[in-house]
Amino acid sequence: MSEQIIEELDDLAQPAANGELVHWMDPKPLSVGPAGVTGAALGAFVLGAASAVALLAAAHLLRPAPRMLIERFRRRP
Repeated sequence: MSEQIIEELDDLAQPAANGELVHWMDPKPLSVGPAGVTGAALGAFVLGAASAVALLAAAHLLRPAPRMLIERFRRRP
């Protein structure tokens, strides 16, 4: 039994006749058409625009209050 496993491992260690070492890792062909590429680009753009708007809104909400407003509320009796 162990001799059979060793022989199988030796066969796997030998390169293929065409010189490939690992043929099972070949990249798969691209299977999306023009509509898929367009959708991916549009989705990436929308995601980026939404992220930019969210970042600007957060920056607006987190900015420090102007000094004039702070002084105005401190002086109230």
